[in-house]
Amino acid sequence: MKIVLVCAVLAVLATVSTSSIVKSPTSRASLYYGYVGPGDRLLNRTYVQKAAIPNTIQSQDVAYRGNFTTKITAIQVVEIGYTQWATPWLIAGGIGGNNVTIRVQSARGYGYYYVIDIWGR
Repeated sequence: MKIVLVCAVLAVLATVSTSSIVKSPTSRASLYYGYVGPGDRLLNRTYVQKAAIPNTIQSQDVAYRGNFTTKITAIQVVEIGYTQWATPWLIAGGIGGNNVTIRVQSARGYGYYYVIDIWGR
């Protein structure tokens, strides 16, 4: 009886630990800062795309520099199509400023396809 109970517990632990390692195909890595309000306009839209290269990590920096009077209110970096587990993040600038730099980096052996929208007034 004890052996059956131990085997059942080990089977449950193996199932739980295995499912936490495998990345879900529906997980998406998008980035949202700020919000688009009334009176805001689309300042810049950029599409960034890289095809997969085996055993390679690829990255690309996207910079936007507005006028002195420009004020960024929202940044949206949205993954397009099937997820390839890339990661976008903010490197410099941001909300309230007039410039922003965003880096998009792929997972090893994968590519990426993102649209970057910068909103402001």
